[in-house]
Amino acid sequence: MNQTNPKSGTAEGMRDNFKKATVEMLILHLLSEKTMYVYQMIQDIEILSKGHYKVATLYPAIYRLQKFGYIEEHDKKVSEDNRLRRYYRITDAGHVYLKALKDDYNHLSKGVQSILKSHPQ
Repeated sequence: MNQTNPKSGTAEGMRDNFKKATVEMLILHLLSEKTMYVYQMIQDIEILSKGHYKVATLYPAIYRLQKFGYIEEHDKKVSEDNRLRRYYRITDAGHVYLKALKDDYNHLSKGVQSILKSHPQ
């Protein structure tokens, strides 16, 4: 049975795909500035995007980035409310990957903007 994504062909589906395509870059960018725990990254993404970019979870992307050696667990601390917080940091390989992601993103977004500006509605 062929199941299709119910969001496919919708603005919501496009937003979800955009987030999947950019979330690793945003995580690496944040970690290039300081070590952070996951909830802190979620909050920073929402605040720095002025509420335009919201994510429910980052764990799938965190696990992928760890698997490929782009980030690593740096520290564990117990918070005041007794939650274990795992702090992550970017690796040297992560810095290289981040640069490639930013270069590709900038190149593609310039191309998209050029197309949209050439055919205004």
